[in-house]
Amino acid sequence: MKQQALSYELNEEMLGLIAKEFDIAEVVKRFKDAISGKQPEEIEKSAEEIFTRYGVDWMRRSLQLGEEYPDRTYQVLREAIDHTGGAYRFPLVLQRFLEIAYLSVHELPLLPIFQNTPKRLIYQVEDCKMFKKIEEECGKDVADTLPCRHACLNACRTLADDLDYPEILIDMEASTNKDGYCRFAFKRI
Repeated sequence: MKQQALSYELNEEMLGLIAKEFDIAEVVKRFKDAISGKQPEEIEKSAEEIFTRYGVDWMRRSLQLGEEYPDRTYQVLREAIDHTGGAYRFPLVLQRFLEIAYLSVHELPLLPIFQNTPKRLIYQVEDCKMFKKIEEECGKDVADTLPCRHACLNACRTLADDLDYPEILIDMEASTNKDGYCRFAFKRI
């Protein structure tokens, strides 16, 4: 019997499916069409509606496909969690699904993790494809209002809720328009 090779990498087909279904250019076009001729308060309302839905759906699909395409790293992680009575579940499982989501649509080589402890998980998006696309399509003034923050913050909240972490606070600690990158934190309370 031939033994199947074990992969410790995220499945490329899975990443491709998410990238195709959650194409950044398409959501930005939808946003651009929705805000055409609108006042700033109307633009914010459209941003919240469009990017919140995108973030929730994007993370749920990442969760679904992440379970359907388990790699050896995830299998070992789940075994360790089972053998330790749930230790390491936070933050390692959250990190895995964040990596699936961001590596798929932002085409990043890796997701920078700045803190990974039993109390906090902090990650950073340094070269935000969505912010750049909004700036390109809608202008700097619109991009600087960070309409895309709704996607990331709601993706984070969806991840915490769907993995049953009700005791998590989610915070945006830095933003691309001010700091040149966005930084998000999950904090256990």
